[in-house]
Amino acid sequence: MPSTSWISAPARRLRGFASRIVRRTAPMPRLPFAVALAACAAALAVAVEWQPLPDDGIADVTELGTAPALGPDFTSGRQVEFEILEYGFSPVVDELGTPRVILGAVLRNPFDADMPTPGSLDVWAVAEDGTEDDLESFYPNPIPADTTVQLGFVLSAALFDTPIENLRLTSREPSFLAPDPEGLTEEERGWTFVAPLPEVSVVSVEPLLSPDGYRVHYRVVSAVEQEIRVSIIFRNADGVLIGGLPAGQDPFSFDLGSAGWRTVGEGESVQELDLHAAWIPEGADLDRIEIGPRTMGGA
Repeated sequence: MPSTSWISAPARRLRGFASRIVRRTAPMPRLPFAVALAACAAALAVAVEWQPLPDDGIADVTELGTAPALGPDFTSGRQVEFEILEYGFSPVVDELGTPRVILGAVLRNPFDADMPTPGSLDVWAVAEDGTEDDLESFYPNPIPADTTVQLGFVLSAALFDTPIENLRLTSREPSFLAPDPEGLTEEERGWTFVAPLPEVSVVSVEPLLSPDGYRVHYRVVSAVEQEIRVSIIFRNADGVLIGGLPAGQDPFSFDLGSAGWRTVGEGESVQELDLHAAWIPEGADLDRIEIGPRTMGGA
């Protein structure tokens, strides 16, 4: 912390000078002229004693340039749109009796370049007169090149009496592909690279004794050790997508910093997750449960 002695010393002298003025003017008649004279004397003292620092007490200041960017410009790549192949909404009631709406979606990056910056996903409620209300917007995870991903999400917006069939999902913001690596540094290439996703398949679904629900075992085959996010996808008996969840201990928590994270090792491994009965939408076929891996980041 810089020294303040150059400020405190003149201040002490100023206080002493003011005290002397008070003592010397006390016997004088209390006339406006006397008061004005004392004030002028105090102002003169400030002007005389509060002198600028000598040149050798002034520190040199070096002008610094603008701080470098923390990462590459992710919008420098080609502007595109990812594909929303299918989606579905369902109402559920969690363990606390709170009504929720869950969303399952299948997205695809059809391009031969990674998509580190996908555009927004926007949930709309369509009224009877055709007007639309934007309920919620969020961003999916980065998508590797030529890859399909599955996403499970819990809406935070209150839907009140909005029928599920009146909800729709769009993307209104552009996505950006990774820029040409030829123009990037090694560090910048790391920022824009999206790791290939592992293969994930459901092995078995077994009932739980307590709590009421099911334990899902799934197989993961990964080329490298990596962290992924996992979603649970629900379909009905006809194979229609009817919803999805982040595969966390509490998928209804909006602390998205931890929902659905998994670390998978290189090679093949079997993992499991518990699926409470209250999380499963009506009409879901347990034989059609899917586990969808996604990269880190995003919703």
